[in-house]
Amino acid sequence: MNDTRTNEKHLEVIQNFENLLEDGIANQTMSDIASSLKVSLRTLYEIAPSKEQLVISTIDRILTNIAKQALSSIKDMKSSVDKLRTFTKIGNEAAGPRIQKYADDLNRIKGADEMIKAHESAYIDHIKRLLDEAVKNKEIQAIDTRAVAIMLGTVARVFSKKNHQKMLAASAEESANMISGLIIDGLIQTK
Repeated sequence: MNDTRTNEKHLEVIQNFENLLEDGIANQTMSDIASSLKVSLRTLYEIAPSKEQLVISTIDRILTNIAKQALSSIKDMKSSVDKLRTFTKIGNEAAGPRIQKYADDLNRIKGADEMIKAHESAYIDHIKRLLDEAVKNKEIQAIDTRAVAIMLGTVARVFSKKNHQKMLAASAEESANMISGLIIDGLIQTK
């Protein structure tokens, strides 16, 4: 089989696996997963050497695609504050509900936390760049952009914790967007 066909087949399997992950696979074996996806166990092992690696690489792919979508959605915006609002809104969706669907599977996998932290760190770094740009453009007041970026970059993950969700009046994503909006609004330069 040529590489193009193999890669296309693997991509299709990975896309189908993303859907399967949403239902949870914590108690499934690689054989169970292969059966659910209607592929051979060999094909699954060509994609990843273990169930854990399959989960990590798939969620890594999901988060990478969300990041690309977020960056694409802000590239033509002129206002740094508008970029920041849009970027954090997409990030709050990803860090909150999107990842929480996979929480049970991720909590059982060694190495998953490091992958999530790497994405969170990249997200925070980009928020900091947007905040620095907004300060430079005099759209917001001069602040410790790293501190604000950390707060904006972690709020959805904090609200998505089950013990916090029970106490919120709105969803984790809506609450994160509200807090992000309040922070950003509080930074805007008044003329």
